[in-house]
Amino acid sequence: MEVRPVDPADDNELAEWTAVLRASDEDLWPDLIGFTLPDIRAFAQHRSSSKRFDLLGTRETAGGPILGVAMMEMSLRDNARSAEVTVAVHPAQRRRGVGTALVEAMTEHGRAGGRLVLNSIVDAPLDRAADHASLSFAPKMGFEPMLSGNIRHLTVPMENARSAELRAEVARARDANTYHLLTFEAPWPADYLDDQCALFQCMSTDEPHGDEGHEEEIWDAERVGENDGLRAARGARYLIAVAQHVASGRLVACTELCIGAESPGQAFQMLTVVEPKHRGHRLGLAIKLANLDLLAKSAPDVRVIVTGNASVNAPMIAVNDMMGFEIASKGNFWQKDLASGSVGGSTSRNELV
Repeated sequence: MEVRPVDPADDNELAEWTAVLRASDEDLWPDLIGFTLPDIRAFAQHRSSSKRFDLLGTRETAGGPILGVAMMEMSLRDNARSAEVTVAVHPAQRRRGVGTALVEAMTEHGRAGGRLVLNSIVDAPLDRAADHASLSFAPKMGFEPMLSGNIRHLTVPMENARSAELRAEVARARDANTYHLLTFEAPWPADYLDDQCALFQCMSTDEPHGDEGHEEEIWDAERVGENDGLRAARGARYLIAVAQHVASGRLVACTELCIGAESPGQAFQMLTVVEPKHRGHRLGLAIKLANLDLLAKSAPDVRVIVTGNASVNAPMIAVNDMMGFEIASKGNFWQKDLASGSVGGSTSRNELV
């Protein structure tokens, strides 16, 4: 097997790489659309001070078709000890050593870049979770499961009776009248830059991740601009709801939904975060309901929202259960120690209240 980097400027190679990822995704999630060519092209060509994405492809022989793919997300301004990795093998090419070759190449690539650990999330539908190949493959390759979790799906629009009940719950929350809800589509208004950075920074340290070496992320105007550039290059839409503390004027909670350029029927829940001192006021539920209103107005074709939660994140799971999210998968956060082959820590899910 030959594993080599993918040329970000070669659109044919990027398309071939994406086709392998899509085949793997469709094998597990035939009703969902994962990353498409606009996403992969934007990742491969992204250049910034905060992160980069390195793509690898496996071929049996030089010039042959791509059989398996890997993407390594490399943080550059913080958390430079780790790489977040995705691995996929075409269903017709499995059990031939393709995945093994990819992990070995990622290990070498990570070590060469000074990375100490590889982090990965693997989820499988409920009917395939008990015997999914990752449960045997990942430990064989030196990964250890550090945190379990689930993907959840919400069918939208929400039933009127449930919506009315939840809105009443928000209205009677403690000090509900001291907060004001706002919605908008990315990019965030410039006036909210400081609050946006504070919320994103809060999300980076408070969410369950279990990695003792995880550092607080650095968010500033430069990083926000780079993030917006990547979103625009993907053609993705982000719908955002925030809670503003009326007395101070500060934004103290936010949630985001992502709609891909080629998947108008689905939305992916990105971060949800409430500042610690403003928790206990049903703000997590309030902003998620507000974003459903924005979704209905600006993206009416969406029929399912996909989210992921670490199993230890009881507050966010409680909110999602109230809204009617249903468990669709079981999965694990895996970590591979590149220094010694030992393990510890994990990557993280993306919602926090």
